[in-house]
Amino acid sequence: MDRHEQVDRRGRVLDAAVELIARDGFDGVRIADVARQAGVSTALVHYHFANRAQLLTEALTHSLSRAEQRLARSAGEVGRAGADRRLADLIDFALPFTDDDVREARLWAELESRAAGSPELAEALARLNRRTEQPVAEAVAAGLAEGIFHDCVPAEVATAAQALLAGLSVRLTAHDPGLDLAGVRELAGRQLSRLVGYAGVLPFRPLSAVLPESGSGAATAPDAATAPDVVTATGTGTSTHADTDSVAERGESAGAGRAAVGRRRRAARRPAAGH
Repeated sequence: MDRHEQVDRRGRVLDAAVELIARDGFDGVRIADVARQAGVSTALVHYHFANRAQLLTEALTHSLSRAEQRLARSAGEVGRAGADRRLADLIDFALPFTDDDVREARLWAELESRAAGSPELAEALARLNRRTEQPVAEAVAAGLAEGIFHDCVPAEVATAAQALLAGLSVRLTAHDPGLDLAGVRELAGRQLSRLVGYAGVLPFRPLSAVLPESGSGAATAPDAATAPDVVTATGTGTSTHADTDSVAERGESAGAGRAAVGRRRRAARRPAAGH
């Protein structure tokens, strides 16, 4: 087996692990299940991963890497400059907008629930937390240099942001009836604005520019075709609005915008609900 084929098979194993662990929980997934889902032998899974704990941490790292790549592509395509825009985009990055985001949030919850009893998993969790906190700390430091953030310590803000956004994501993926995605987004924006001493409202992109295109972010949903027609920031007719920071445009959490978010969330999560 050449190097390229090994990398491809390892990637397939990680994709399968992400899907199954997020769907059934870590305790409900066997190595044989992952091998079957990936179309490889159990021996190959054991070759790449010494144990189930390593498979869990590697699956989450794999999922996080894919999410970071999407964030980098989005930032490059939209071309949003400024620390306040960067912080708003990082809030969006941390919240479960797509089915991939929901899977990652469930993987993170699995890792956190086991870290207390395992030094290996605790170390992995700390490493991943530092990885997700670093971009926030960098954005806060940039805002201090730009003079738009005040009286805050970047590392402390990043730690608080991680705890806030992770907790809100868990409640969203658990279908807390008191929360919706748009409302949580605004809540996180208000709280982080206070932490960094930002005067005003963080300039989020319109929700229509953040939600996945119909059929792309929720391709496995049985009724994806009936989901609202939303487009990415690079889609036709939206690029001119990507950097519009008016409260009216950002505030799609009310009325039709809130209903659209609800329909998208139901479509994205319905596959998992049947398991």
